[in-house]
Amino acid sequence: MDYFEDKVALVTGASRGVGFATARELVLRGAKVVITARGEERLEDSRRKLVDMGGEVVSRTGDVGIWDDAASMVSAATEDFGRLDILVNNAGVSMRGDFQELSPEVCSQVLATNLTGSINVTRAAVEHIIESKGNIAFISSIAGLFGMPGASIYSAGKGGLTGLSESLRLELADAGVHVGVAYLGFTEHDPEKRILAADGELVPPDRPAHHPQALAAKLILNMIEKRKRRIVMTPAGKAGWIAYRISPWMVERLILWAKSSRIGIYRRFS
Repeated sequence: MDYFEDKVALVTGASRGVGFATARELVLRGAKVVITARGEERLEDSRRKLVDMGGEVVSRTGDVGIWDDAASMVSAATEDFGRLDILVNNAGVSMRGDFQELSPEVCSQVLATNLTGSINVTRAAVEHIIESKGNIAFISSIAGLFGMPGASIYSAGKGGLTGLSESLRLELADAGVHVGVAYLGFTEHDPEKRILAADGELVPPDRPAHHPQALAAKLILNMIEKRKRRIVMTPAGKAGWIAYRISPWMVERLILWAKSSRIGIYRRFS
């Protein structure tokens, strides 16, 4: 029997991208899934695609940064399926821009989704996860392992997930709950994906993809099934993480060098 068969999973930010790919992989492996996102039309379209694959899937529109919406997402799982075994905190907003140029609204929006949103949904779900001795997964980024220029608030939010997960792992250890963090590289994006510029304008992503969405989804589920503490995707991400633990100064100098003198390299790996 597959580990995920008949498990109930909640995936936030699942109308597209890694969230949808993760929900799809869960459906293929027999899980019942609740998907959430802010855009109702796209979310319903994604739900229909998963149902057409044979999945038991419900959707709940809402903003993870708003407590009542987060609580409603969890209620969708418990009301429709009677339990909650797996929470995948995937909802996120990307941004680009130097700190001194960022509007206060961009700072607030990125943190509200990337950090507060994960806190809200996890807090609403934690009693149910304890009851099922289940899994809590946070989807972070290489930028959550060490700060990147031009992504300060994004790095702050994703880095905050590390501290949150480490605290929860200790608090919930005796309850048999698994807590893991996936540090993704720059993942293949949908054509309509947009990120926040410094002034709040929505602009196309400006980085090449490091890995496909389907691969990210498979590795996230592997982390959950094997109850791993973390996964770090891409060889460059793993090398950077190890190097940063050994010598933060060296990594910072390399990033600054790449940014100033080797634009192609910096854009490829940042």
